[in-house]
Amino acid sequence: MKRGTLWMTGLGFGTVLLLATPAMAQSGQNAAEAMQNEREIRADKARLAGDITDVRALERELAHLDRAHAAGARRDEDRIRQRIHFLLRRETVEARRDLARDRREVVRSGEELRGERREVDRDANQLNREKAVGTPSTVQDAHRDLRLDRHDLRDDRRDLRDDVLDAGANKNRVERQRAILRELREIQPDVRQKKLPAIVRERALYDEFLRIAREDARASGRELTEDRVERREDRRERHDDRSERQEVR
Repeated sequence: MKRGTLWMTGLGFGTVLLLATPAMAQSGQNAAEAMQNEREIRADKARLAGDITDVRALERELAHLDRAHAAGARRDEDRIRQRIHFLLRRETVEARRDLARDRREVVRSGEELRGERREVDRDANQLNREKAVGTPSTVQDAHRDLRLDRHDLRDDRRDLRDDVLDAGANKNRVERQRAILRELREIQPDVRQKKLPAIVRERALYDEFLRIAREDARASGRELTEDRVERREDRRERHDDRSERQEVR
């Protein structure tokens, strides 16, 4: 791609520009990806903090419900149920918003993967040109560029795979949360009449929703870790870009 035929004489300044342009374009792409990754890390930190807060709030309300039920405080139970249902609805809305964000990340990761594939293709073509007309030094440089970009391509494939898995798992959690809310609405008349099967089922649904909320918090923690790994990769790629530009000069 990048350093190619600089050793040839008589081609002038236009050749330098031609050779520098792909490296500069890739540098700009890597810088944009790094900025996006920093934004995602900040968003993931806020998302994780919010998830933990939601889990703890739901745990507290369920503990309050158990105490009110044990004390036979029926009015308190009803008030606590209202607060719990509010928390569940809010958590479901937030989960749907997170799912939309996860889907956008899948699209962005796909775009990055396609860009890296083009970069690898350019490197392979440049290597073939160097083998035909280059020197041992420029062939070695082309081999190195291809090796580095193939490594980046593997990273991008892994990132896309992780994003697809994350979005799929989040989709399943959202669908189950919505189903729980529907069933809770359906059994509320029996709950208000203090029918034991409905009360037992209600508590089981609360516990399941809490388990899903905990899973969501753990998923947010994993996404934060993944984005931090990607940030390290971005920094390495930018270091490689700077080395390429210095060699072009």
